[in-house]
Amino acid sequence: MRALLLGRVLRRERYNVLVSYDNSVYLGLVKKKVWEQDKVLVNDRVWFEPITDTEVSVERTGGRKNYFLRPPVANLDLLVYVHSFKNPQCDVRYLDLTLGLATLQSISVLVLFHKADLLRDEDVQPWTNLYNSLGYDVMVTSVYYDLSALKQRLRGKTVLFSGPTGVGKSSLVKALWMDAPVRVGDISRFGRGKHTTSWVELLPLDGTYVVDAPGFSLLEMPAMNPWDIQRMFPEIETTAKGCFFSDCLHLKEPSCAVKEAVKKGLIAESRYNSYLYFLDKQQEEAKKR
Repeated sequence: MRALLLGRVLRRERYNVLVSYDNSVYLGLVKKKVWEQDKVLVNDRVWFEPITDTEVSVERTGGRKNYFLRPPVANLDLLVYVHSFKNPQCDVRYLDLTLGLATLQSISVLVLFHKADLLRDEDVQPWTNLYNSLGYDVMVTSVYYDLSALKQRLRGKTVLFSGPTGVGKSSLVKALWMDAPVRVGDISRFGRGKHTTSWVELLPLDGTYVVDAPGFSLLEMPAMNPWDIQRMFPEIETTAKGCFFSDCLHLKEPSCAVKEAVKKGLIAESRYNSYLYFLDKQQEEAKKR
């Protein structure tokens, strides 16, 4: 048996992947056992065995530092959440969900308050102050602004852009990298049939790898317990240590340090409302299971 080689998954489509190795790209045929156990995600490192000059057999995945199943991507360096307050006016709960899921996996997040040319500074500043105070990096952007600082911030990283439909993610990527392709190629060029579903792909763009994930505007919230939801909000998790009851969910319990902090303005009401929303959503989903 020949020694296995270590490559990088550039694209995933149905049960095939494209694997990059030594400046070449190969069609990766994934063993059923590997697919069922590891899924094989975009940006995974995979051990493979060559089959032909254009095809390889994926034998197993390498280690992951983080991953999402929807979209199917692994080993992110940075998650960029694009939020707008106008055209469209986005719900901050989606922002808080993204920040929370990233917190659980220790993924760095950059928040972009986008389409800033449509707003006054005083409309954006309170939100910038809030999320900066929570330790998150925030930039105020527009495709009509100078984006060189943002481009430099992304250089050398593997990045996933997330945010509601219509917020301007695609136009922002094209403003950052004018030659960014919307779609390039097709697995069918290897003779394995035509594209029938959307795929997720890693685009190399001037020193940055951008995850192109059509159909995956927002990260999906997996099933989780109340304590994981609390961990999504570090300021709530920290304050909860002062609650009288160790299992306090910060709903109607007496002597709740979190509710008291909200009343005093020490925890933003919008963040507390997001916490309550996700807690209620998980409880409703648990009843269906």
